[in-house]
Amino acid sequence: MAQDHRREDRFTVQVAGRYRGKHGNSRDIWIKDVSEYGCRFFDRFSVLEVDGEILVKLGNIGPIPAEVKWREGSTVGAQFDRPLHPSVLDHIVREMDRREGE
Repeated sequence: MAQDHRREDRFTVQVAGRYRGKHGNSRDIWIKDVSEYGCRFFDRFSVLEVDGEILVKLGNIGPIPAEVKWREGSTVGAQFDRPLHPSVLDHIVREMDRREGE
């Protein structure tokens, strides 16, 4: 099994979000995990291309400029152009997560 060599902790969440692509298309998404440097989200009918530029909203936070780093089916990984401030990340994890029973 491959080791995960990430530079930061990721937090598993379920946060309603939205992205806007380079050509103005906008889609509702579910953010599945988030870190200071990026996020992973579910986009059922994703047509995003790797290296594409997008604007991401996590709940009511954003838009945050980001780049698509990978895509596997309906799951997309994006890297933020600038890291999230630690207090913003904490707010997302503690106040916006909609997972049931956790």
